Amino acid sequence: MFIETRIQQQAKLDLSGSVAPFELPLADMPAHVWASPDALRSRFHLEAARYFECESVLAVTGIESGISALARLFQTWYGAMRVVLAEPSFDQWDKRFRRANHVVLDWPVDLILEGDIPECDVVVLGRPVNPTCQMISIKQIKPLARRLREQGGWLILDEAYLDWTGEESYASFIEAEPAIVLRSVAPFSGLAGANLAFVCGPKAVCTALLNEVGTQAVSSPQWWLALQYFEAERWREDQLQRLADVCVRLEALWRERLGATVEIYKGGYFISFEHPNNDRWAARLEALGVLVRTYSSEACILRCGVPKNEADWLRLGKAINALDA
Repeated sequence: MFIETRIQQQAKLDLSGSVAPFELPLADMPAHVWASPDALRSRFHLEAARYFECESVLAVTGIESGISALARLFQTWYGAMRVVLAEPSFDQWDKRFRRANHVVLDWPVDLILEGDIPECDVVVLGRPVNPTCQMISIKQIKPLARRLREQGGWLILDEAYLDWTGEESYASFIEAEPAIVLRSVAPFSGLAGANLAFVCGPKAVCTALLNEVGTQAVSSPQWWLALQYFEAERWREDQLQRLADVCVRLEALWRERLGATVEIYKGGYFISFEHPNNDRWAARLEALGVLVRTYSSEACILRCGVPKNEADWLRLGKAINALDA
């Protein structure tokens, strides 16, 4: 039974994630990388400062590691804090801050941007918001960051999906209006197993986080990967166009089922939309061997990732055509 279940699961087309279908091409990693962590670390800090236009950047083993480290650090510095999560948001923010004994409150992102924020010490915003792809401008962020710092609190920006937008990161504004920014390699690079992310913040925060995660948390191959990612400027330009093209194709595929009136959000690696049938459609797609993701809100949101090859596109198209109206 266990073997049969595994085979069935492996046979499913998993479009529930949010990683680009096109991978960053990597040269063979030189063997000397394993023996030169100090040199790679020094190069990383120079290149990261240039890439993010931010003096202090800490590499961590994935976005979830960065979230956990921040939650523990804040508990050490301040004790239990009141944390407002702009909804919708990545579920690990809620889980890991609660695990560190903080008080977490979900709050609509639009109310936060209007200044209607409950009393709190920390606000966490996705930029862009996942899965609605709503983009929050630097102009909107600056006064919020300033207000929270004046009150002794923090604004945290989850920019894990920023790369596909081509928008400027808030990391370059940290010195003027302090905040904490998290970035990730996997989504835009297509390297789902990269387990590499970055925390950009004031020097005191990054130094304390380094003590929290330890100096050996990131391996030499991950330093090397970060450098390849920073240097791939031409590839990033091409990747933006590739992602724009496949999102148009994915939108057209779903448009036949949704009709002309439903708004479809394009997120680089996925599309999403609100529809009253989304829960039922997600269950039906799973029965047909296609996994998508749904988010609970006033109107359920369905997120569907981009297929990687023509066979998967064909399979998704057949599954969508099998959905009832």
